Amino acid sequence: MLGRLRHRTVGFLLTVALGWGAWEAFVRVTAPGRIDPAVEATLRREPAVDVAVTLGFAPEDFHIRLFQTYGVVSGVRGTTVLMNRVRGEDVHRIARHYWVQRIAAR
Repeated sequence: MLGRLRHRTVGFLLTVALGWGAWEAFVRVTAPGRIDPAVEATLRREPAVDVAVTLGFAPEDFHIRLFQTYGVVSGVRGTTVLMNRVRGEDVHRIARHYWVQRIAAR
């Protein structure tokens, strides 16, 4: 049994599991800090909110298409994507993307 634990495949799988767990921990800790408190307050009163999602770079087609799955993209201003009718759970999903810097109310 001990010989199987030393196999390279087991070591690889443990390394991948540890890396994935560390990434999930990082996302869970940092994602809430990306959401402006005003957005959270609005989501307590309403099922959907209009938000401005700021990235650390100019959004590309990939980012716009991804955001369209969460709500209505109404425009882009520099590094900020303007979105309408984003549900609460989707605001939290957007915040999990490491390249999102801030989600503010519009």
